[in-house]
Amino acid sequence: MSGPEREGAPGGAGSGDTQLLAELGGALITRVVALMRTARTYDVSNMAFQRQLNEFMTLLRRLLDEEEEVTLVAVADYFYLNGVRVKASTSLMGPYQSLLGDFQRRQTGGLRFMQGVGEPELERFFQIFLAAEDPALAPKLPETMDEAAVQNIVPLPAAQLDAEDLVRELDELPKPQAERARARQVFWRAMVGTRRVVLRARQTGRPDLRHAKRVVQPIVDTVMKNEYTLVGLTALKDHDEYTYAHCVNVSVLSVGMGQALGLPRQTLADLGVAGLLHDLGKMRVSGDVLRKPGALTADEWLQVRRHPLEGAKMVSRMPGLSQVTIDSMRACLEHHMNYNRTGYPDLSTDWGQATLSRIVAMADCFDAITAHRAYYKRPHTAFEGLQALMGPNRVSFDPAVLWALVKTVGLYPAGTVMQTTSGHLVLAMSPNPADVTRPTCRVLLGPGGAPPGEGEGEFWEPMPATESVRRVLPPEEHRADTEQLLAA
Repeated sequence: MSGPEREGAPGGAGSGDTQLLAELGGALITRVVALMRTARTYDVSNMAFQRQLNEFMTLLRRLLDEEEEVTLVAVADYFYLNGVRVKASTSLMGPYQSLLGDFQRRQTGGLRFMQGVGEPELERFFQIFLAAEDPALAPKLPETMDEAAVQNIVPLPAAQLDAEDLVRELDELPKPQAERARARQVFWRAMVGTRRVVLRARQTGRPDLRHAKRVVQPIVDTVMKNEYTLVGLTALKDHDEYTYAHCVNVSVLSVGMGQALGLPRQTLADLGVAGLLHDLGKMRVSGDVLRKPGALTADEWLQVRRHPLEGAKMVSRMPGLSQVTIDSMRACLEHHMNYNRTGYPDLSTDWGQATLSRIVAMADCFDAITAHRAYYKRPHTAFEGLQALMGPNRVSFDPAVLWALVKTVGLYPAGTVMQTTSGHLVLAMSPNPADVTRPTCRVLLGPGGAPPGEGEGEFWEPMPATESVRRVLPPEEHRADTEQLLAA
């Protein structure tokens, strides 16, 4: 099978078809994941499964009315529907990663649905596809489909799909676009890998250190190339899998701050792992307590205050004793200790917070302060969060680490909507370490409120020296879907 076509490329879908496929690709992924989830709990004859099946068939028939066949493939952690890439928006992040995992476990690269497919055949298919999660059954999936007379649904072996086409596609893009595409790929892969690390820790009581290192290595490589688009993606907050995203964000921000502080590569790698594992202890805290919108009781607060110790205990169960193990244990234990000796756990001895723990603590606080909370009228923007940390709260943090945070995210972090002196309305997309006051921006409106004209440039890479920020707009004063724009 040939690799994915570029959107709008010759030989790919036409512009009308491309728009339809782009619109419905996310919905198709969501429906497949919903069917898989329901099939794990209910028999195919159950009304819950039948309801999901009807919704899936309605969508599939709409696509088959326009297309001869419907092919959904995964190449290098991207989904393509009939050659059109399905963009992983923040609302789609959970289903996107879930289906990538389902495909990987079944050694499957994609699914092809053909004219004539109906509900009975889909029922048989999902029963067989679900069972193929067993590593012993996965290689026999095509053969089992034939035996069950599933003829209009074809699982495509992963070996048939060539990831090199996607690599070539990225290389052909202009440098800023290629950087953004690579950063998204690194970020989504880190999300998938972090889920595996966390679930393994939940099952065994200890994290998979080797896999955590593999997750962090591309993060370190990207940051060391000074490709700070990856840092901009930590501003994405509107998704269901906050636990995994928070771990990835803290790892990315920690590595960025370590780079700003001049730490060597191996230390950056250890720091990234420590950031990834810092919150493991929260698995020992009741989910109801973590999600509680109101004030915590004394017992609930005690649970929360114990999570640093529980995390350190989990890391201590890893075999061997290396520097990364020690750094990760300390990050778990110390990420709620403060530079001014406040915070928790409150140790009676004269205990000094480790340098890497200070960095992880700063990253953890910055990411958490901008998260969606049930008890907030709206979440704090990254700009508001940075203001809070640079205000009276700054005494809780090492001044050098706070400076490194500013160097890493900029004075106008990703997601900040700004009006410039020339009257442009722009969205900060990623920081510019060379000048923290001039981030890479997406132009939303030109002077006078008109969209950017032809040739005016949709992006400033970075904000020109002739521009400066007149004021920052709070979310109430603009209609920009910042999450969608950052994820695009």
